[in-house]
Amino acid sequence: MERRVKYKMKAGLKIVGAFLFVGLLASCSSYKVLNIDVLHPGELNIGNKNAQILFIDRKLVHESDSLSAYQLFASLRLRRDEVVNHFYNGVRDGLRNGVQPILLVKGLGLNTGYIPDGYTPAPISPAGIAALEKISGQTYVLSVEYCKFGLDGASRLMLDTNLFVRLYDPDGVVVDSATTHKLDDVDETLFEGNNYDIICNFFYNNGVKYAERLTPTWKPEQRRIYTNNRLLNLGYYHFENENDEEAQRIWNAALNLKPRVAARAAVNLAWFYEKDGNFSSAKALLEAALKTLQANNINDNLSVYITDYIKRLEKRIKDETKIMEQL
Repeated sequence: MERRVKYKMKAGLKIVGAFLFVGLLASCSSYKVLNIDVLHPGELNIGNKNAQILFIDRKLVHESDSLSAYQLFASLRLRRDEVVNHFYNGVRDGLRNGVQPILLVKGLGLNTGYIPDGYTPAPISPAGIAALEKISGQTYVLSVEYCKFGLDGASRLMLDTNLFVRLYDPDGVVVDSATTHKLDDVDETLFEGNNYDIICNFFYNNGVKYAERLTPTWKPEQRRIYTNNRLLNLGYYHFENENDEEAQRIWNAALNLKPRVAARAAVNLAWFYEKDGNFSSAKALLEAALKTLQANNINDNLSVYITDYIKRLEKRIKDETKIMEQL
């Protein structure tokens, strides 16, 4: 049976959970897995109201890229503008999917310029940023400083550090910079071929990842509900049937059993605290359980999981302030 619940925290404006799916991992018979969405803050704080960004491409091309771009077009019909556009589309969609949507406007009209190979252009001057903001009415400027096409020996595009971008604040100060790079969650074997769709998706996904730096974003995580005990399993039965009050009553009773069972019950109960935004109480419950395990010289996978869960809760506590500033 699949359970789907939407959780929101009422205090403040914080949202601590989204869609919850409960399922059984085939390889783990001792617990069920909750697939949840956790709200992560952006790395930057660009304001919590009416934030707007002008996206521009300076159209600066390294001299050797003229030949590389020609080879790329000849083999794949892929132009430089398309690469930049896919990155832009990723940023746009990522910002739209953020909890605090940010308006992204695309600027047009700049002419192509050439720079020496390996050269990183100087930032746009504050006066130049002010002029762009005046024309567009936007408050921040996200600029593609260059786009380069490194090819390997087989004339395949090397997908790493191709785009370099800077984010300018309303005063023309560079507040962030980044390059496109291989993503940890993407199978790098995909990049062994010169495939049009793979290249386009690479730049789009990098755009989405950059947007996550600017706005709070939901990201998937997993939690466990332990069931390998008669009382724990009975509590899960009620949990699965959305009788959370009875599930909590049963798991609270299990806290008085043997250390391993009590620790597993603590993990189950910690989720209720977490979904309600009470991260500190969830953390305290798990810390007490871990301390009991250690006192009984129990150091196994359960201890490892509880330690990891505590770290995740510590991060959520730390992230709370950042998220509130960005909402």
